[in-house]
Amino acid sequence: MRKEIVLPVVAAAMGAAGFALRKWELASAFEADTGLPISGAPATGALIVLSIAAAVILFFLCRAGYRPFTGGYDAAFAAKGNTAYAAVSVLSAFLLLVSAVLMIRSFLLRENTMATRLILALLCVISFACILAGAKNNLRGEGKGKYSFILLMPAYMACMWLVVAYQARAADPVILDYVYELFAIIASLLGLYFTAGFSFERPKVRRASFFSLLGVYFSIVTLADSHDLVSMLLYGFAILYLISNTAVMLCNVRRCPPEENTEREGLPDEP
Repeated sequence: MRKEIVLPVVAAAMGAAGFALRKWELASAFEADTGLPISGAPATGALIVLSIAAAVILFFLCRAGYRPFTGGYDAAFAAKGNTAYAAVSVLSAFLLLVSAVLMIRSFLLRENTMATRLILALLCVISFACILAGAKNNLRGEGKGKYSFILLMPAYMACMWLVVAYQARAADPVILDYVYELFAIIASLLGLYFTAGFSFERPKVRRASFFSLLGVYFSIVTLADSHDLVSMLLYGFAILYLISNTAVMLCNVRRCPPEENTEREGLPDEP
């Protein structure tokens, strides 16, 4: 099975279905005058069922036919001559840069003076440069992926993104208003974390692929919400960056000779 193709397609397809259900939920599952959720709304139940099914399906697809992997970052994410990977990575990086520019502009115009939002903007700028450097390393096979600080920056950025998103929603008593947004950021954060782990001799193929693709699913779902442009750009970054990295990683793991892969990995840990 070409998991590098099948898994991203499955995640994106289920995300598209979730997007449609979320639109239905927003249109029919909340009271018009109070904004409170309507108990027993079919759209809410359908989206919950789909989300659980997506998590279960991705979990087992990431485990199926798994080939243990002990290589480092440069072996897992090598993309020599892969122009499609390079294009998607560069596009995802520029989405971060544009979101940073908009956040800094908003701060200077005093439209949004949250200090955490300014910190997020600065981390987005740094992550932009790091993603370009990482894509260059993978595309040219420079072999600079071991113990690389630049691979941690997108995960740090996602941590601050989670803080900013929660601060903006903390006063909202209706959890259904923002729960899929938080799920998207948390799953994306974990996907970025396990991806960076390859650089520090912690290759976890199943965890990296599972959380990355779950982040893709929830990011597509929450695009149905009424986000500002900055948030839409950040979710676009997550979708593109996580899909491109996961596809390259799964392709390299599939091609790696079995005798070079002896790690046993569990999700959760095996005894």
